[in-house]
Amino acid sequence: MTTRKVNSYLNLLGRTPKYQGLFTKINELNKMQQIFMAVVPPYLAKQCTLGRISNGTLIVYTANGSIATKLKQVSPSLLLKLQKINWQITAIQITVQADYFTKNTANFPSDCTPKKKLLMSQAGIKHLSQLAEKLPNSVLRHAIELLLEKQRKLHDK
Repeated sequence: MTTRKVNSYLNLLGRTPKYQGLFTKINELNKMQQIFMAVVPPYLAKQCTLGRISNGTLIVYTANGSIATKLKQVSPSLLLKLQKINWQITAIQITVQADYFTKNTANFPSDCTPKKKLLMSQAGIKHLSQLAEKLPNSVLRHAIELLLEKQRKLHDK
């Protein structure tokens, strides 16, 4: 199904009384996420997403502890900025949820994904080859062999 057909279907579905409330809430959350992403420093925005607001507390999900720590450092100024634009929040709770980002990477803009493939050094390839030869036939050996094959193809380009 093309994007145009999907969008037409969703627009039509959003106008039905049964789903109108749901689509209204989705649109609100989407707008809030966009505002949030504009307020958060760009280097952090790529690694966090807006959660829900409950009892005046905004929940923010981050990709890892490092991002959570940096976000906690800027959270007082972030809280003030959000309050200035009339968000009814009194606190920001930051939660690490790494699985969210690995499962939903396809949902993020392409600029969030690495642009170049990393090359392993020739020495690294040699050592991994030696390790693979010593391993019994196993899932690990197969995974290493696939990695080596990909790395050799990248070096050949």
